[in-house]
Amino acid sequence: MKSILLLFLLVFVFSCKEKYLVPEDIQPLVGKWRLVAVEPVGKNEWQYVTQNKEYEFEIRYDGVVLWPNGLPACCAPNKLDINGKTFKIVPKSRLPENPQCALVNCVYCETWYMDLQDDVLTIRYCNGGVGRARYTKI
Repeated sequence: MKSILLLFLLVFVFSCKEKYLVPEDIQPLVGKWRLVAVEPVGKNEWQYVTQNKEYEFEIRYDGVVLWPNGLPACCAPNKLDINGKTFKIVPKSRLPENPQCALVNCVYCETWYMDLQDDVLTIRYCNGGVGRARYTKI
């Protein structure tokens, strides 16, 4: 009886373990993205922005977020929530150090919440605490 109870408990514990997407699942996200609009907190209206390379980023094959210069983004998340499914970012190759990050005071958000529809990506940072941003794939 004890062994059946122990087996049931082990199955329950391992089935409750958080399940993550794998790198193959994030292929539609991989590539370069350009900011096109922002929705400030408390507003229900998108404000369109002018095109500027400063508002671009890249998502690498393993989920790592890079700036246009190829260096890792400062204050980058550990996880991406993509249409309700979690992807844990684990770099698959060495990342160079970004010296600009020493100059940045981060408001750290562990997870970026993403809604991906075709080539339009909407991101809520800090679970919506700083508004939303809309990007298009370039």
